[in-house]
Amino acid sequence: MRILQLHCDSIEYTPTKKEIKNAEEIVPETKRLEEVVVVFVAIEHGDDSSVAQNAILQIKSSMAKIGCKKLLLYPYAHLSSNLAAPSIALSLLKEMESSASELEVSHSPFGWTKSYHLKVKGHPLAES
Repeated sequence: MRILQLHCDSIEYTPTKKEIKNAEEIVPETKRLEEVVVVFVAIEHGDDSSVAQNAILQIKSSMAKIGCKKLLLYPYAHLSSNLAAPSIALSLLKEMESSASELEVSHSPFGWTKSYHLKVKGHPLAES
């Protein structure tokens, strides 16, 4: 699993096009979140529940240090060239979301190309 975690003032994203046959069924609409940790995540071949649980524990620990309670999991295949099958990736993404239920957690649509605009905070732990 590859992750890039950003503490953001805001993120706004718009799903623009389905990229895979089994993309999540959604109504494409622009979403905006403020004061949020955005975690770009690529689930890789061989990742399993233990990898997902370890990742979410690390994410929650980092979020506690910066005092943020809002999390956006953002599927981002561009972080790896060794991706898991879409069904496995979506399942693990949803498991990560469920494991962070004490936070205000959501995920951007899986299997979609999205345009996005984000503003990253400028402190030492904003990028990890």
